[in-house]
Amino acid sequence: MKFENLKFLLYFAFTITVALAILNIFVFYKLKRFVELSIYQQAYTHYMAYLLSERTYKGNEDFWVGENYREKTLSYAFKDPAHPDGYIYVSVKPNYAKSIIEDFFKSLLLMEFGVVFFFLLVFELIISKTFDKLKEQEEWIKSLVASVAHKFGNFLSTQKVNLALLKTKLKDQSALSRLEKSILKVEKDMNLIIHLLREEKQIKREWIRIDKLILEMLRDFQEDLQGKKVIFKPVETYVYADRVDIMDILYNIISNAIRYSKSVIHIRICKTQRGIYLVFRNDMGDPQAHGLGVGTKLVEKVVKRHGGKMQIRVKKFYTVVIYHFFSKKA
Repeated sequence: MKFENLKFLLYFAFTITVALAILNIFVFYKLKRFVELSIYQQAYTHYMAYLLSERTYKGNEDFWVGENYREKTLSYAFKDPAHPDGYIYVSVKPNYAKSIIEDFFKSLLLMEFGVVFFFLLVFELIISKTFDKLKEQEEWIKSLVASVAHKFGNFLSTQKVNLALLKTKLKDQSALSRLEKSILKVEKDMNLIIHLLREEKQIKREWIRIDKLILEMLRDFQEDLQGKKVIFKPVETYVYADRVDIMDILYNIISNAIRYSKSVIHIRICKTQRGIYLVFRNDMGDPQAHGLGVGTKLVEKVVKRHGGKMQIRVKKFYTVVIYHFFSKKA
């Protein structure tokens, strides 16, 4: 959370700095025109003072008045009433205009620094309180989900024991087998939520042959795949990841593909120099028969935890692509 606070603070500081820089550029050009007009009016005032004093007035420390042109200075030439072809020059002290602008911008930048510093403090305080509150809510939700998952896990364990007892007493095992498979599927769905609650430090990475896992997963879904065609060409591929997370990812993506496909499921492993890609494609059956997308979001979070990226495309086929999938040893 501290890193998130710093990131938002830096974004805010950068935004204010850019906004003030643009504003200062605009103010600079406006101020420059104003200073040039002001200097001209002051020069004209010195010119009139020179004429009214019968040419005895010579200006002050910033302006010099006379009939001779001064080199390397900003000079204004006014007509000499006594000599139609002559001029009276009012020369401005070098860097006079620059010093006015610099003094103004020093004061402006100092004031802007104080304002930005004040707003950064206020923004940091608001962000810290907001993130602390979000952290508390996140911890509370995690505890709630963990508690519900734990109680539900106990319930499933009890049902599995009851099924084992029924198997010893009943001759017809077909109904019990279907019920057992249903319980196992629910248990695997719940495992995704439970495993997501684990911290990163609890993840145990190892080299896993993913093509074999996919084949094993497809064998588990053999009954659900009746009437559907599966296209998968196994390619010996090893990934460096947590076995539990890999099982959760494969189970959820493959089960969704089977559940919502009409007749075809295509799985492909692609090896490139940049990493490993997993592609899962299936045609679409009833467009209304879809879930809320919660499972997909959970799987995407697991993929991100391992440094991968998941993308979904829906056109003629429903396609899930996992990029750079656990391709490097940490």
